[in-house]
Amino acid sequence: MRKIRWKARFAGGLIALTGLGLAGCKHQLFLEPADWKEATRPNIPPTLESDPYGTIVPPNEPMDAKPATVSDSARPTRLLTLKEAFAIAIEQGNTGSGINGTDNPALPGFTGRGTSGTDTIKAFLLDPAIAQAEVERSLSKFDARWSTSMTWSKQDQATLSLQQSFSNGDSASLTSTLAKPLPTGGMAGITTSMNYLNLASAPTNSQFIALTTSYTPRVQFIFEQPLMQGFGIEANQLLGAHPGSLLIPGLRPSGGQGSEGILVTRVRTAQARLQFDLQINQMLLNVETAYWNLYAAYYSKYAQEVGLEQAFGLYTKLKDRTDKGVGAPYLKDQAGGQYYLFKLQELAAKQQILEADRVLRGLLGMRSDGTLFVPADAPAKGRYSPDINAVKKEALENRPEVLIARQEIKARQLDLLNQKNLRMPDVRLFGSYDVNALGRGLTGGAPDNALSNLRLNQFNSWQAGIRVDIPIGFRDANALVRQSQASLWKSYYQLTDSERKVHEGLVEAIRSMDAGYQTNILNEARRKFLVDVIKQQEARLGAIAQDDYVNQLNTLIQSQRDLANTISEQYRGLANYNTGLARLEYVKGTIQTYNNISVADGPLPAFVQKKAADHFRALDSAIKLREHPSEILGNTPPSAIDPFQPSPAMPMGSQPMPTAPGSNLPGLLPAPVSTPRALPGGDQPTASSTKSWDNWQTPPTTLTPVPTATEGSGTFKPNGSVTLPKRPLPGTAQSEPPLIPVLPALSSPTTPILQIPSR
Repeated sequence: MRKIRWKARFAGGLIALTGLGLAGCKHQLFLEPADWKEATRPNIPPTLESDPYGTIVPPNEPMDAKPATVSDSARPTRLLTLKEAFAIAIEQGNTGSGINGTDNPALPGFTGRGTSGTDTIKAFLLDPAIAQAEVERSLSKFDARWSTSMTWSKQDQATLSLQQSFSNGDSASLTSTLAKPLPTGGMAGITTSMNYLNLASAPTNSQFIALTTSYTPRVQFIFEQPLMQGFGIEANQLLGAHPGSLLIPGLRPSGGQGSEGILVTRVRTAQARLQFDLQINQMLLNVETAYWNLYAAYYSKYAQEVGLEQAFGLYTKLKDRTDKGVGAPYLKDQAGGQYYLFKLQELAAKQQILEADRVLRGLLGMRSDGTLFVPADAPAKGRYSPDINAVKKEALENRPEVLIARQEIKARQLDLLNQKNLRMPDVRLFGSYDVNALGRGLTGGAPDNALSNLRLNQFNSWQAGIRVDIPIGFRDANALVRQSQASLWKSYYQLTDSERKVHEGLVEAIRSMDAGYQTNILNEARRKFLVDVIKQQEARLGAIAQDDYVNQLNTLIQSQRDLANTISEQYRGLANYNTGLARLEYVKGTIQTYNNISVADGPLPAFVQKKAADHFRALDSAIKLREHPSEILGNTPPSAIDPFQPSPAMPMGSQPMPTAPGSNLPGLLPAPVSTPRALPGGDQPTASSTKSWDNWQTPPTTLTPVPTATEGSGTFKPNGSVTLPKRPLPGTAQSEPPLIPVLPALSSPTTPILQIPSR
């Protein structure tokens, strides 16, 4: 009864302990096994590693939609914020070519033992992991090794001497060695062996104990230590491999073969991480540059549409004069040529938008999906004048290239120490001590039991010695030291030159940023004056004499061209200014901090990996827009242009001008938020309009601004949601008085604000 009760209590206690253990382990799990597998192998086919003989076939994925062209460019728009662009790029983007906002269309090439040439961030993020694994390889040279062998043999030779009587017969040997390489370069080990011998004919001499079958156990303790070359912990952290052993023949090193040593490998790991930061920085700069290039491309098309509208109004005016017999016909044709010039420039602007969209998609790692990206963020326009000394200090402390160069100097210093150590003689101290015994078998009592005899410790052997290996002249070692010194000096010169280039890069970035700002300011001022000039020239065009009419017309045509170019250059300068701000942060090495981006070590759970881009992508519906004050001449910015409103048709006699369907790119909105820009005369054609010239109303004598809808405040109404903060300008902005005191503040396109709905 007691035994049964004891068993019941033991089983109950075991179940209770198991339950407590499971409960404790449940709270300690930080990731489910399925999530961990998906996080550590994201988007990797399950048979990629296990099926090397399978056929790798290209994906059968049809194109999502017909590519947009200048003659067929009407596509749905997709609002894209800069934050969403960064989120997509970090997950699946490409670094691009250079730092000019261009993608890299080159495909990987064969290098003889692999391929290279990719710029996808998914491949680059594995480089630090590969470098970290190299640290484990270098540390493995201190791992203990267990070496065991078992051999059987039979010897049957003609007996010529008494010695051969002890060798003929069956024999076996079991040897097991546990060796531990020491951090000081030495080796400690223990070897156990058991030799079996079954003599074919025992010796008959009475002086020997006749043991036909015998077992000889042995336990041996080994210790070795270099005294000069390879001595010490620091020296062995620099050596690529362990010095090895003299007393244990055939002992292979535990690992680390081919590595640069522990300390240098750790430096390489830090350099790999810095190189990945550099690639992230390059990608962020290229993405932002491509983003503002697309912004400028839309405004370039807008500028040509402004000129196209003015040329259209001028043509209607001159045709009216020609129909009344007042003006010369060639003047009307001259205005028609001006119209088609703007039409060609508008065509080039469309191609520029399509190319900018393609480049941005390439940097984001996205394919064309039948939509066109539209920048939804307004550019920064505040003046920023950085302190060059403070900026230079930041750059020297944070620029990845400079940090890599400094780490290279550290690696060369460590390599020089290693080469100096290898120039010393190889002097090793070694010793061994063993315990052995003899017996007829492995069972029973003494003296027949060999293991019992071994415990008695009656027979001991030992040895001690020193071994010196000195290459006469040390020619190879001295040459390696000299090479290491030269490499160290070379790395130092590279660092000093890199620091100089950082300074020059800062100067270039500040100049480029200031040039973009001044270009925007001056072109806006020039645009205002050109608007007044055009209004005055048009007002007096019909009241001057015929002799002076041609000169006045040519001046007006040139003014229209200048106005279109000025508008395009104004927003090109604004885009360059924002690109310059990002470029300055890139040169400083702080572009990740500037964009609230940080790189963490280790894999993330699947739900975290999918959060960033999908989160921003799901918030497209939350992007709301409010228009800014209307532009000069009453023309709304591209954000308020109807995407499907065609350009004004240019008549050719009494026939309508052929226009390709869908020839207009969309503006910055999928739908207008104010009255669409109208043609002079008030008649608004639609996409299917086939009106001829004779059906148009009589054009006015001047370009009348089209009244816009009520201007918005440019801000959001409070709705209880969290607004993402705008990215601030780096440092403290220092405003300077404009060059022209009468200039108003810069106008801008629609300013969206991305909001995160409350949970």
